[in-house]
Amino acid sequence: MPPITRSRFIGASLAALYLVAPNASHAKDMTEPPAAPGTVAYNVWLGRTFSDVLLNERSQEKRVKILERIVAEDYVQHNPLVPQGRKGLIDFIPVIYQSMPDSTFILHDVFATTERVVTRWTWKGTVTGAPLLGIAANGQKLEFDVIDVWSVKDGKLQEHWDQFDWPRAFVQLGVKGLPQPFYDIAARPYSR
Repeated sequence: MPPITRSRFIGASLAALYLVAPNASHAKDMTEPPAAPGTVAYNVWLGRTFSDVLLNERSQEKRVKILERIVAEDYVQHNPLVPQGRKGLIDFIPVIYQSMPDSTFILHDVFATTERVVTRWTWKGTVTGAPLLGIAANGQKLEFDVIDVWSVKDGKLQEHWDQFDWPRAFVQLGVKGLPQPFYDIAARPYSR
């Protein structure tokens, strides 16, 4: 992989921004990619398909079809809460809906290069089902932000890292005894 230089990063970022902005209002259905694998446009499509279409899909059968198309079978997961491989995602995503049946995922941004894709989105829902992270459901309203980063190989999402706004989520879940900065952060208005 060639090193990412400032001009290469800026050029790739501007191309990705150009692709995202005109499509800001789109249907949440799986579409065909707008370009060939290995292009910025294709990788933007991968990120949008995962973070907007897949996560909002209620049918497990449809989710599996999407995952089989966009995620490598030997997917490397760096989030320790999610099992490894494509099968790990297939088994994990229903857990979200078991805890928060009204979950919605709001995509804000997709940035891509020819080798990476990044999405920034908000997860909203109400914990009314199974415990979430071991915390019993009592109608907690959650709204917190997430950033996903993937490497792309052979036209599929290959490796994944993420960052959740856990301070806000834990406070909204009602977790007691957290460090004061968690409560301070959660009390701040959203800045999206």
